Amino acid sequence: MMNKSRFLAIGLLAALAVPACAAQDSTLPEETGSAASAAAATRIYASEGDLDFSFETLGTFEERDGVRALIFRGTANRYLKNVFSFVPDDAFGQANIISERRLEVVIHEGHELNSLLSGLPLFVSINTFTGTPNQYTARVEIGARFYDFLGASDLWIDEVVQPFYAVNGIDNVVYRGGVDVLGNPLTVTAPDGAPSVFPVDANSYRLDWSYANLHDAIDPHTQHLSFSATRPNGTVANKTARLVARVTGLALTSGDPYEVWQTPPCEPAVYSCYHSQPAGTTDFAACGTYRQVQRCVYANACDVNQEPLSLSPLDAASLEPARAAWNQGSTGYNWRNLQPVAAYDTPECPESPITIASVIDEIASTDQNQPAVEYGTFTDRAGLSSTTFFGSNGGSALLAAIDAFAGGGNIEAWHYSEQVSCHNCTDNITRVVLFYPDSGVVLVLDGNYGYDS
Repeated sequence: MMNKSRFLAIGLLAALAVPACAAQDSTLPEETGSAASAAAATRIYASEGDLDFSFETLGTFEERDGVRALIFRGTANRYLKNVFSFVPDDAFGQANIISERRLEVVIHEGHELNSLLSGLPLFVSINTFTGTPNQYTARVEIGARFYDFLGASDLWIDEVVQPFYAVNGIDNVVYRGGVDVLGNPLTVTAPDGAPSVFPVDANSYRLDWSYANLHDAIDPHTQHLSFSATRPNGTVANKTARLVARVTGLALTSGDPYEVWQTPPCEPAVYSCYHSQPAGTTDFAACGTYRQVQRCVYANACDVNQEPLSLSPLDAASLEPARAAWNQGSTGYNWRNLQPVAAYDTPECPESPITIASVIDEIASTDQNQPAVEYGTFTDRAGLSSTTFFGSNGGSALLAAIDAFAGGGNIEAWHYSEQVSCHNCTDNITRVVLFYPDSGVVLVLDGNYGYDS
């Protein structure tokens, strides 16, 4: 089933319009379409190719397979041949054809419902008998929303209930809403699923639900939550509203859904926020939504922040004694000379793997003295003994000092030598570039060697 869903096609797009303030003090109107508020829209639409598709936004709870389940119903303008619901790489929920052009999606209470309410998108593959194309995938987003507001206009209930990451030892999700009212205290009561209420400032409050409490609050969708606050003048502001599960986003594609709707990576700003919180922090709502933070909890820094290859200078003064020792013994008749060693650091999280060849290219971008890479020879630690700097005469001591500076381990190397003009003598210039993959350190050794003719 999972492999089959991977290739079922679809296309894009429909969204709910912005909420209208007046809806706070009215019952749910009957009008639909883009002009209706998010709290008022009863149907949400998407089109792709020859398929026009819509979902009723309001989900209802029913008994299915002996357990409570949330049901969403959709309508197509084409006869339906096959439907199947899934999340990336796994069957999820249950999609059923209930008439020629209608389907339902059954979301079982528990893990399935909690996953979708906390921000996991649901995919529904749709095959039609006719039309071009005739294979699609719908992307459905579900969230908890207040509507059917009745009562005092100065007691404002935020329509949206958002999932956030909060460590609780169970599912690490808290569902959070908000209320604005100039009154104290605010009380919220319900037959089941009343939230915990926390004051935020003089005229706003935070409402928190665990998944279990949220489920009790939205099932059944017909029950009201009651809000009450005492104003500064002693009068009481009262309001009721229903908390329900709604389809909040719908998109359609005839392409590969895994390509069209790739799972977002951990965002750098969210990663930085999460890892900068004080030790013992359990509530990470300040960093983003539940899914945004969850993607960063186990992310590696290199999964988040990657840099192009660059060479940052390092202080290599500690190598001066080893350089001076290697230069000893040079005479006017038989000479060798190693100049001060240049050292560099490479990015900890490079965009692509760093190699000695890419290091040479980066050096050449800023150093006109760097010969073309093909004029030199690539080698490794074992091959360094055949180069001037690391041969039998003091080479092992020089390499030991460089190893200590760079961290040791594997070495990728490149060396180059060229005879240059010298009156009545033979002289050669040479360069060796070392790259230590384990530490990311790069060293450039320049010098010359020769003898009097």
